[in-house]
Amino acid sequence: MIQCKTLSTPSTRKSLPTDEKELVERFQNGEQEVFNELVIKYQGKIYNLVYKYVPNSETAKDLSQEIFIKAFRALPHFKRQSAFYSWLYRIATNLCIDFIRQQKRGQPLSLEDFTTDGNNEIVFNDVGPLPPDQLETKELGHIIGQAVQQLPPKQQRVFNLRYQDGLQLKEIAAQLDRSEGTIKAHLHHAHKRLQTLLIPYLKNEKLEWALNP
Repeated sequence: MIQCKTLSTPSTRKSLPTDEKELVERFQNGEQEVFNELVIKYQGKIYNLVYKYVPNSETAKDLSQEIFIKAFRALPHFKRQSAFYSWLYRIATNLCIDFIRQQKRGQPLSLEDFTTDGNNEIVFNDVGPLPPDQLETKELGHIIGQAVQQLPPKQQRVFNLRYQDGLQLKEIAAQLDRSEGTIKAHLHHAHKRLQTLLIPYLKNEKLEWALNP
């Protein structure tokens, strides 16, 4: 049984040695109790991520708990095409963005809502059916997906390898036979270009470049 209610402010606990792929496979084979090990392994990272979006410790703990509950429910459908943490990160980001939008209902969003994390994670893949109160997050994912397609080919490829495939910079560099510095530069320019493309959306203005805004 998932025990997210025990979530606490993260400490310096070391990651578990158990391979996460094995834990996911065991969970999907019916051993749901192993999910607690994934919670222990990643609760610190998720709490820190949420706190950057919502700098209130109690709210951050509540949202972190909700993230793991969503992950628990969606994990049977996880296809393991990316790293588990990349998948969990997207769930967390989606929920944080949705929370912020609900708090700011009726107010224009600011660009900071999407750039609070150092990795500038702004790709929102679906993790399962969305309830009505999350339809705006799905719309946002659709808009961002179109924005990514506006990037120059090299930037788009690096961006997708980093965020859709969950690869680390050194892995991308090795795959594309480029230096890490070059990969970082492509990623930096991709972030800047996406921010520029998304400014009209964040101001509730029409997107001239979007196919179906």
